[in-house]
Amino acid sequence: MPGGMSLLDFGLWIFMAILSLGLGYVAIVYRLQPVFLLPLAAGLLFANLPVLDFSRALADFFHTLQGGLSSGVYPALIFLGWGAGANLHHLIAHPRQLVLGFLTPLALFTILFLGWSWGLNPLQAGSIAMIGGGDGLSATFLVARLAPDLVGPVSLAAFTLVGLNFWLQPYLVRVLTTKKERLLRLPPTRKVSKRENLLFAVAGLVLTLILVPRAALLTGMFFLGNLLKESGVVDRLARTLANRLAEIVAVLLGLAVGSRCRAEDLLSVTFVKVMVLGLAALLLATLVVTIAIKIVNLFSSQKINPLIGAAALGLVPDAAQVVQIMGRQEDPHNNLYAHALASSQAALLASTLTAGLLWSILGGG
Repeated sequence: MPGGMSLLDFGLWIFMAILSLGLGYVAIVYRLQPVFLLPLAAGLLFANLPVLDFSRALADFFHTLQGGLSSGVYPALIFLGWGAGANLHHLIAHPRQLVLGFLTPLALFTILFLGWSWGLNPLQAGSIAMIGGGDGLSATFLVARLAPDLVGPVSLAAFTLVGLNFWLQPYLVRVLTTKKERLLRLPPTRKVSKRENLLFAVAGLVLTLILVPRAALLTGMFFLGNLLKESGVVDRLARTLANRLAEIVAVLLGLAVGSRCRAEDLLSVTFVKVMVLGLAALLLATLVVTIAIKIVNLFSSQKINPLIGAAALGLVPDAAQVVQIMGRQEDPHNNLYAHALASSQAALLASTLTAGLLWSILGGG
């Protein structure tokens, strides 16, 4: 065995190597969050090398890498870049989607209490519940604050379960909706002025810092990035943040998270709970918003296509693209993308704010 390892240790290394290659395959073939999953798979492979001398040589590197994860620097910089690249005029033009997207925390808090009833402590349950936000990054940020021992399992689940959720979503939505509802067409997006975009970014930043200050590194940085973009005076900086910095930092985050994935953690009952609760959180978020849309439609003359509920995940723009495909399958001429994108952006903001709120409620360093 390499480095005098036992048969059991070598078997665990083989398991981790297969898992790493599998994640890389999924990221490349199915294009499932490759910016995060490819470096995560590499970090997992490097950090679990069976050659002990080489593993020790990498220890300082990974220790330094972990600093950006534990301090929140990586998520903050990524959200800064996402904000600098975000066009929020769809969200501003459809305020109802903003309100509906902010219902997703109902699903997250439900999963928190369910996880608590399953024997997890509140810090662990809260971290797992954040998987339901759909963006992965908020869950990684929160678990590093509240339950550092679960950073690897929760982050791995957060970045991979979205694919399974997208496969199950169409079945769930068809059960919850009628053919007539799925054929509803929505009005085109109104034109949003530059001033509206700028004021929305400023208001979002100020309100975040006042109401949920612990969301400053997530929602606050997102709005700061968007403010840089909409100000129009630092275009080159905004483009750099959106197109270069965010992706570079995502590689560092993926390597850091991958290095926290240990075989014993991924072969535990706790990891099974993480996967089950994480998937339940994602599906429940879709269910909550879809039912809310159906209730709104009972009292509104301007109906909303309940397929939009499936976009209530913080994975922008993938969630909106999935809804667009679902809508086109029902009606080839229906265009739901703008409304779905607004729903997804609202869910992203709700997810980041919920992460800050849970950090405030549950504590943590």
